[in-house]
Amino acid sequence: KCFFGPRCRFLHDVGAYVAAKPPDLGRSCVLFETFGRCAYGVTCRFAGAHLGDGYRNIINADLAKQWEGRTLVRNNLSKELQQQLRKKKFSFRKAEEYLRSLAKPCSNGGKGGKALGRSAEDREASNCTAPEDGVGDAPECPVRPEEGGDPKAAPLQGPVPAEDEGGGPIQTAGPVTDEDIVKLRSCEKKKLEIQGKLYLAPLTTCGNLPFRRICKRFGADVTCGEMAVCTNLLQGQSSEWALLKRHHTEDVFGVQLEGAFPDTMTKCAELLNQTIDVDFVDINVGCPIDLVYKKGGGCALMTRSNKFEQIVRGMNAVLDVPLTVKIRTGVQEKINVAHKIIPRIREWGASMVTVLG
Repeated sequence: KCFFGPRCRFLHDVGAYVAAKPPDLGRSCVLFETFGRCAYGVTCRFAGAHLGDGYRNIINADLAKQWEGRTLVRNNLSKELQQQLRKKKFSFRKAEEYLRSLAKPCSNGGKGGKALGRSAEDREASNCTAPEDGVGDAPECPVRPEEGGDPKAAPLQGPVPAEDEGGGPIQTAGPVTDEDIVKLRSCEKKKLEIQGKLYLAPLTTCGNLPFRRICKRFGADVTCGEMAVCTNLLQGQSSEWALLKRHHTEDVFGVQLEGAFPDTMTKCAELLNQTIDVDFVDINVGCPIDLVYKKGGGCALMTRSNKFEQIVRGMNAVLDVPLTVKIRTGVQEKINVAHKIIPRIREWGASMVTVLG
């Protein structure tokens, strides 16, 4: 029954609709042959392959059961997350902690944003390879009982409860895990092992999901999404989040971010780290578009070394996956500076650097 009655402008007779419909484009429907059902039903341009008596949609139960519960495309933007971003209710705890450390003055008189001296990432890296002599002498590194130590001799120190702006402890829900207490060290992060694999470079306006699926059929091993602007992602724009979608056939997949400032890039990295499934995150420092360059992003970051360093260190601090950087050979014509920047990017914590000619 149609509630609009005679005022409705659409057909209600399926037979009349099929008679007025253009002829089918073919005899087989790819969706029906692949998934056992076609969601378009009678409106499909290949409807003859899956319409039965009375124009009812046929379902291949055996084939449809194989795909039951499987997600074909991941990294979708939910309505709940979109509302949290638009109302600024999403928590950026790690990013805000890092940004506060940039504002703290250093002992040498400069600001923390200059990133002078030894960074936290460097200290963590040294801890990964430090000898085990004198471990019991350090009060900040207690020995756990399962590692052979005496629990009475060195009791584990619980984390100091965080306080909100009002001065009271922040209320948490659910069980407390090691991830809530112990910060992930750089040596414990997932490694990006793509040696000998074919890497499909991120292509703006071209490297969309259908294109990457075709390249996977032709032998691409590693794929990366199109360049996504971090400010648009933080605003919850559906068109920008569509660039982060990942097909289930993409084994090793990464996303590429573009931004000009440490606050937006670090917050966006933490957002993606908590909400989507990726194997690595890439920073676009090679885009020459005027709209991006004039705002300080893209290849303009190669001339803003302080901001560039803060972005790489901040994103590496909040990510649990490897961080990669794409740069150009240089910003000005016939003046190459990539060979000078690459060693510094490695010190900042990036796992891989790709160079665009």
